[in-house]
Amino acid sequence: MGLGELLASINRLEDLSRVLEAIGFVPEWQELPGGVAIVARHGEFAWHAIESGEREAAPRLARRLAAGGRPAGVIGLDTRARKLVFAGADGQTLSLSTSAPNPLDLARLERCAPNSGEGALATGFRIAEALDGKGVDDRFFTGFRGTLLGMMAVFPAQVSRTDRHALALLTLTRILFLYFIEAKGWLDGRPRFLREEVDRCLARGRSLNRDLLQPLFFGTLNRPAGVRSALARQFGRIPFLNGGLFEPHPLERRWRVALPTPILREAFDRLFERFHFTLTPGGERAVAPDMLGRVFEGVMDPEERHATGSYYTPAPLVDALLADGLATWLSGRMKIGWTEARRRLDAPDPAARRILRSAKLLDPAVGSGAFLLGALRWLAGPTPRPSPEHAARLRRVLQTQLFGVDRNAAAVRLAELRLWLEVVASDPTEAPLSVPPLPNLDALIRQGDSLSDPAAGLPLPPPRVPDARLLASLRRTVVGATGVPKRTAVAQLIGAERRMAETAFQGAVGALDARIAELLESARSPSLFGERRGLTRATRAELAEFRSARRRARMQLRAITQAGEVPWFHYPVHFGDVMQSGGFDLVVGNPPWVRAEALDREQLRYLAERFRWFRGGRQMQRGYAHQADLAVVFVERALELLAPNGVLAFLVPGKLATAGYAAPAREELARRTTISVVADLRNEPRAAFDATVYPMALVTALAAPPERHRLRTGLGQADAGVRQSGLGQGPWGLVPDAVRSVVDRLGREFPAVGDHFTCHLGVKTGLNRAFLDPPPDVETHLVRWAVRGRDVGPFRIRRIQRLLWPCDGAGRPLDSLPPGAARHVETHSASLRRRADHCGGPPWAVFRTSAAAAAHRVIWADVSRRLEAATLTGSGGLDAIPLNSCYVISVPNPATAFRLAAWLNSSWCRAAAAAVANPASGGYARFNAGVVSGLPCPKAVLTDTRLLALGRRAAGGDFTQEEVDECCVDLLRLAPGERETLAGVARASGDAGR
Repeated sequence: MGLGELLASINRLEDLSRVLEAIGFVPEWQELPGGVAIVARHGEFAWHAIESGEREAAPRLARRLAAGGRPAGVIGLDTRARKLVFAGADGQTLSLSTSAPNPLDLARLERCAPNSGEGALATGFRIAEALDGKGVDDRFFTGFRGTLLGMMAVFPAQVSRTDRHALALLTLTRILFLYFIEAKGWLDGRPRFLREEVDRCLARGRSLNRDLLQPLFFGTLNRPAGVRSALARQFGRIPFLNGGLFEPHPLERRWRVALPTPILREAFDRLFERFHFTLTPGGERAVAPDMLGRVFEGVMDPEERHATGSYYTPAPLVDALLADGLATWLSGRMKIGWTEARRRLDAPDPAARRILRSAKLLDPAVGSGAFLLGALRWLAGPTPRPSPEHAARLRRVLQTQLFGVDRNAAAVRLAELRLWLEVVASDPTEAPLSVPPLPNLDALIRQGDSLSDPAAGLPLPPPRVPDARLLASLRRTVVGATGVPKRTAVAQLIGAERRMAETAFQGAVGALDARIAELLESARSPSLFGERRGLTRATRAELAEFRSARRRARMQLRAITQAGEVPWFHYPVHFGDVMQSGGFDLVVGNPPWVRAEALDREQLRYLAERFRWFRGGRQMQRGYAHQADLAVVFVERALELLAPNGVLAFLVPGKLATAGYAAPAREELARRTTISVVADLRNEPRAAFDATVYPMALVTALAAPPERHRLRTGLGQADAGVRQSGLGQGPWGLVPDAVRSVVDRLGREFPAVGDHFTCHLGVKTGLNRAFLDPPPDVETHLVRWAVRGRDVGPFRIRRIQRLLWPCDGAGRPLDSLPPGAARHVETHSASLRRRADHCGGPPWAVFRTSAAAAAHRVIWADVSRRLEAATLTGSGGLDAIPLNSCYVISVPNPATAFRLAAWLNSSWCRAAAAAVANPASGGYARFNAGVVSGLPCPKAVLTDTRLLALGRRAAGGDFTQEEVDECCVDLLRLAPGERETLAGVARASGDAGR
């Protein structure tokens, strides 16, 4: 009798013994006072039962027993409602209907089964976890990470940390995969196959690694049933899965180290056996495949994760970006509008599906495979339930349409795992031995660096058509091969890749030889006067460049010959068939976001030589090159890999729309591509990243934009409201055309703030604890008010926090300090001298002081909801020093300060600033020097008497926003319609003025 049938037969407390016996407990009946009975036990752990219709009766009794030091579980029986409530020691509960139990609830109850040799406390703790259906993903992640670290610790010291991490993760992912196929019923049809086999192995005193996992992985799951050994056949009906996961990894062959039985037993007992696994996505009470992206991201090496800018992308955002990108591509192929293409993407439209079957899609920075998994679902089409037809479509898409690259070998394996699980979930096959082998994905998802180009600058000829066709044929063979034929096919594929690379580099050497010979021949030829021409300075440089390139090409050829294969990843070789046909139809993903200052010098040199946008952006930054982001390089690389009319769909940092370093990228994107979407996602619910990031969706087609093309500013939205012709190298203010028109006119007709003044960042202390809130014995003449960004409001500041200011009137550090200040600084002296900006001189020197200490200043916050400027002028302002969360303009006199502050506080300036400001979280924006320097500032602003009078009164708090706006509107010559347009932007950014 199954567990569900047993539950249906329960009518009284005595019947509960049979249910608990069915999951492994010893039945017992012992009546206790108060209507309570013991109905089963495992050693010292006892199950109590009570009949009550009150839901809290069972957890209340469980907590009372735990408080008395008796590990126990409690079952509450409600005969009238036909319900059971199982309660753990800490009050965790599982409510079960005895007449129609939920399958997931039954699975959680089965997870309460006792383990042999387990003590009462361990049993109670594990049962409490099994009953607690909340926070499964967090608890599984915590357990997975702890188990991973425990495994890494037992590997020999000579194994590098990176290899220890990869080996432990490989073992855990294999076991995890087994639990999912056990949930599918494919492990001999036994729902507790793994627990039973572990217990059997331990009972015989055998090694879990040698006698269970190794035969199961390498002798069963990766071998057809007919060629398995006698030991492998003892496992029963196990499918032949192939797929590459159950093949010895090169790291395993290299190190040949085995995890000891105690650590493996710990993994089973304290991780996998505490959870229920299901292939149904979205389960709140079980571990499902859709949790794995977040789990795998969390167990990446933290240092590598930070260095590579790798972060888990929320599934809803992946889905929305892919849908937008696929609809954009479909729109171009079918010559239909985007809205119609989006509708056909959802509908079972035969024409659209036929075209989608030809799409070649690449993720150049795969991570844990979120985008490839999402693309697999979109390209295979919707299905209400698992079916042979849908499983076949998934396999076809996997084998022919999806490609991926990642530097991290573990990420590649995890991406493969998630894709295989999608195939497993869709397959309705019930008989394990009838399950088709999984496709091999290692020829489609490659370990490599998408930005590294060993042929950069070399004149490589394109792959020949016959070679490309052979490569595609061999790859298809590898994807579907098994056993010895697979090894043969892999060797043939490697050989074809090697020959293709050799042909390409030999062609480069030949082309360079010809160019060198041509230059030399020209130098030897006679001039009009019969003399040898010789080599000019320019031709000598050109000759040296060609010879250097030829040396590099020959070096790469030697490397290929010595390795016997292509020793690095190269798109024109490994995906030569796709590149020969023009490139990929879609390039999608969330490429790494890494600032240039996090890259080493060699990487920076290579990127500047190889990528025009990176090189041009660094030149334009004028000292701010450290702010450049690797994402801009990935966008340039993606366009190189796209076929004509192909579509890029990326998540990139929001600052790519405004930052100076991205100006070359913006200019070329606006000129060369047809932009479908540029969407600010900082307030998008689907963009709930774990990290504090400000993402932007970029979807664009590699085709010249039509003359009147408009782009959309939201994912999935139908209305296109921004003219692409209005975009260019400058900041992309993604605002309606009316706003853009006004801002552009103002920029053409008036000088900018930056034409009159220079914006500076405020003071940087380098060690806030030494300068902020100095003790009372520091001399008062060295103490000022520190002004932070959050202290700045319209026209005025708040004085909240004190600042030690060891400087003279010009902002220069004092030669010596009086006793109180000297004693305080001495306690921080060592830390002060270690500051990165300290370049000699007294340790109390602070940085960027000249503008911040000027007699007359206008300041504003770097990050704010709207632009708000204040004055610091005369004796009333000298007691305040703006820190580096503020920007500062030094002006020559108080009158200029009052006028400029009034001007910047107008709704018109605020609207123009909001249109181009970099996004920040929570509705805030960054009003940096570039934003404010670009604001219009007519010359009359510097002389207007009304503005001066208003600024003086406003500094005392006597002003209204309407008054400020009326005073400034005539200076811009705004028409009534323009006034309303800018006022709408100002209101949207938090301004109440008109």
